[in-house]
Amino acid sequence: MFNRLEAQRQRALNRGEIGRYLVTFVDNHDTFWQPDGRFGASASSEQIIGAIGYLLCALGTPCIYYGTEQGLNGTGGDNDVREAMFDQAMPGRSLLNPECVIYQEIAKIAAVMRTTPALRFGRMYFRQISGDGVHFGLPYGTEYTLAFSRIVYGTEVLVAYNVSDQPRNDFIIVDASVHEAGDIMSLLFGGSGNVTVQQPPDGTTLVQLQLAPQQFVILQ
Repeated sequence: MFNRLEAQRQRALNRGEIGRYLVTFVDNHDTFWQPDGRFGASASSEQIIGAIGYLLCALGTPCIYYGTEQGLNGTGGDNDVREAMFDQAMPGRSLLNPECVIYQEIAKIAAVMRTTPALRFGRMYFRQISGDGVHFGLPYGTEYTLAFSRIVYGTEVLVAYNVSDQPRNDFIIVDASVHEAGDIMSLLFGGSGNVTVQQPPDGTTLVQLQLAPQQFVILQ
């Protein structure tokens, strides 16, 4: 997956603004052929938020299939994954639930993206992680923190998602040309507070994130 996404990133960067027009999605109207149906059928609310958060913060143009932001979970045939958002018995009545937690959290992430230039225009780099702050590598398996940076004009925004259903306490590489030891990165989404940039004797520039199960965060 990382090799494929890195190849896509290189193509986007080498073709200038084409990166703006790469459409990204997690589900669509054709998911009726998949046994699990819509993404929300087998994903928790936190997983849906993390997945759409990834789309909103990564390279490309995010496409959110209608109802994903509502947690719709249709499975089965074609009609089952095209669940109605309007009531035919009462024309004009919308079934959109603005109180849905998924809907509200996606709106918060989108607001951060719209007001943070690096998330809109920055180059994208997947980040290596470490459990001990010494041995780093790209994540693998099913228990890890997925992290990437968007960098523009000397500004780095770090996006991280704990894909595990257990807490994680990982060290994550950040850009040494942007940060130095003692710098502060603040949470823009996913909580409140700050983390301090560290630089151990080997010169690696990193931050340590304590993430709850399936927690999605954005820091700058």
